[in-house]
Amino acid sequence: MTTNQARVMAEKIKQIDTLNALAKQEINLTGGEATQNPNIVEIFKIFQSASPSVCMHTNLEMNSKSSKRWLRLVEIVKGGGRVDITLYPTAWEKFQKPLLEELITLQNRMIINISFESLTHLQNQIQILTNFFSEEGASFDHIVSFLQAYSEKISWLIKNQPGCDESIYTTHLNNTEAFAYGEKFTLGLSLLPAFKVNKEGERSMASIPFPNNPYIIHCPAARGSIDIMTVRQTGGMTPCCDVGNLKCQPKFGNLLTDSPNEIKAKFEESSKIMFAGISKNQENLKSGRSGKWVEEGIPPYCG
Repeated sequence: MTTNQARVMAEKIKQIDTLNALAKQEINLTGGEATQNPNIVEIFKIFQSASPSVCMHTNLEMNSKSSKRWLRLVEIVKGGGRVDITLYPTAWEKFQKPLLEELITLQNRMIINISFESLTHLQNQIQILTNFFSEEGASFDHIVSFLQAYSEKISWLIKNQPGCDESIYTTHLNNTEAFAYGEKFTLGLSLLPAFKVNKEGERSMASIPFPNNPYIIHCPAARGSIDIMTVRQTGGMTPCCDVGNLKCQPKFGNLLTDSPNEIKAKFEESSKIMFAGISKNQENLKSGRSGKWVEEGIPPYCG
């Protein structure tokens, strides 16, 4: 992304009520790896004109505190931005740990994403974070307790329900807090299952929040609201639930090439398509044909 593209996007976001309302909550700059963009600090400042809260995601896989990527992160944090990370065990000791130690002194809140392929994999990553915050002093005791609560529940599942489906998983973890609030630091935890699909096209755990049925993917857009709109580097927009493999038919327009009026018209047309798809999905559920793909390909009930 260039600074000119960012300006075009920011101006249109301010002119389109739906996007403006979402931006008032937060704009999240991701990638690839956004810190590799030499203009990311300026881009961050541009989007601050459209949102009171601009954050950036990073893999934190940087050589040192003297790297240009790290210095860009520091400037963004000092400019009022928040930096979130995804934990990578293979990069933890060499890259992530030393920089995270510095990052938690620069900002007082963060979301850490954990992508996992098994309950054991999840448990190991929770332990990495528990060990880290245990070494950071009494100000982080609330985070240690928060992580230990996850660890205990996951350990129980590994021992008693190692092959659990999403229903058991969700029931067991449903009252576990997503944030640990503290005076000095607040940590949010985002668990992202990455289970493979079997030969029948089913997976017991697909995303957070977990579906109530292996065929059902819950999408807030299909429930009548869009909580997150993903804007690709090309300017194309898609609801958060369509991560590329659902192939949703509704198109919400292009934030770079379409005028505000064109985008509004596409929003309206997409709403009609989504409503048609949802209706068909609901009919399939009632008739016991959940998982049957409909032409519109609309979450939350596409297979």
